[in-house]
Amino acid sequence: MSTLASGRAAAVLLLCVSVVPPALAEGPACSIPQSPRNIDPNVVPSPYNGKSPVSIVTNVQPGSIVYTPRAGGAPQTLLRCGQHYHFPIENPQGCQGEVPCTAPHEMPAPGQWVEIHTVYAAKVRTDGCDPETLDCCVEAPFLVRAFAARVTAGGVYQPIEPPLGRPLGEWSGSTTGPSQPAECKPAAQWSFRLGCDFTVSEAQLGHFQHADPARRVQSGPRLSQDLTLVQ
Repeated sequence: MSTLASGRAAAVLLLCVSVVPPALAEGPACSIPQSPRNIDPNVVPSPYNGKSPVSIVTNVQPGSIVYTPRAGGAPQTLLRCGQHYHFPIENPQGCQGEVPCTAPHEMPAPGQWVEIHTVYAAKVRTDGCDPETLDCCVEAPFLVRAFAARVTAGGVYQPIEPPLGRPLGEWSGSTTGPSQPAECKPAAQWSFRLGCDFTVSEAQLGHFQHADPARRVQSGPRLSQDLTLVQ
């Protein structure tokens, strides 16, 4: 990493550490469980409510997945309707150097962490809507396949595909992004590929118009009670 990039990374780190207090509930409980959340499987006490060998996501195709509700119900095909990334990250999983915060976003430098969200819905728009927003996702259920990745310098553009495999953190939550205190966002299911070895290049991120800022980690009565570690 260059001296300039190192200094920039250190500045963002200090900013994030200085402006973000320990995670607090953003207000009263919502009727819809809220995201993001701490998904670090190594913290004590564990944030996970249980373990399972079964994922809510199966039959992954380039433009679709099959979603099966963990609480029961028929499998349903969901269509890919968008992709965006957050900088800083939203859902901390304990990787060295990750910095969850709500500091003003900017383009990440090599060595910093971003969180990439690929979104699916039961019905999608194909009329020129912006795929970096949720405007193309028009009918629930909505599902987010997410992962965090360290940024690498340069590179060659290629589409970003969520990594397959396990472990996964899966939960019932909400959409994320900028919010007002105590805001209740729409429901979304989450399947987060845990791991600290994923990377994404500057060239790949350059395909996006901008980075989305992070929503503060939720807690207390705003969280669902079904965070599941899929191994």
